[in-house]
Amino acid sequence: MKHQAFRYDFAGKELRYFLFGGKKCPRCGGTMTREKCWETVDGQVFNSGSDPFFIQNARVKHYYYVYQCAQCGGAFKLQELAK
Repeated sequence: MKHQAFRYDFAGKELRYFLFGGKKCPRCGGTMTREKCWETVDGQVFNSGSDPFFIQNARVKHYYYVYQCAQCGGAFKLQELAK
C-alpha cells in the first residue's frame, strides 16, 4: 500500500545531537554509525485536538534514527542518546 504522508520528529536536544553530537558509544566508547529507519503509522496517532495535521485514515511513513556500535553491538535510538 502507498503512504500518503511522511513525518520526522526532532526535539531540540535530539536535533543538536544529530548535527553536532559526538557519535561515541555510551557503553564502550566505540564509534557508532547512523541508520535511518521507518515504520508505518496511522495518521490519527499524530492528530492533536488543536492542530489536526494528518488525515485520520492516512498511512504515514514515520522516520527515526538508530545508532549502532560496531564494537559492542549496542543499538540506541536518537531519543536515548540525546538525554
